[in-house]
Amino acid sequence: MITAQQRRAPRVPIEVRVEYKRINAFIADFTRDISSGGLFIRTSEPLAVGTEAMFTLSIPRMERPVTLKGRVQRVIPSDDAAEMGMGIELLFDDETERSALKRVVDTLMIEHLGDALYRRLVEAQRAND
Repeated sequence: MITAQQRRAPRVPIEVRVEYKRINAFIADFTRDISSGGLFIRTSEPLAVGTEAMFTLSIPRMERPVTLKGRVQRVIPSDDAAEMGMGIELLFDDETERSALKRVVDTLMIEHLGDALYRRLVEAQRAND
């Protein structure tokens, strides 16, 4: 399992609906773990490591869903019931796209954690980099 200290970006502990395509079916799952660089989708049927797909996130208070390209980096098998699913690395076409998602994630973190706790979390992350 990846620890908070090993992550490149702080994670938002908020539930977000995620849709993606699996073979010929569209799947809707949820993530409670999203950052500007990736997300973890809890699912009993993960995609294979290395699979690239488009992931559509329905983010609270945003008018439209956000669709991003990602690649499955790791899979937690179903025998680990505590956290079964797949870790997704988000792939961006340019820095503008990455920065736009970072602003969304930062806003969600501030709303969920409060400004003071958010700033402490970001400072702790920078100290670990």
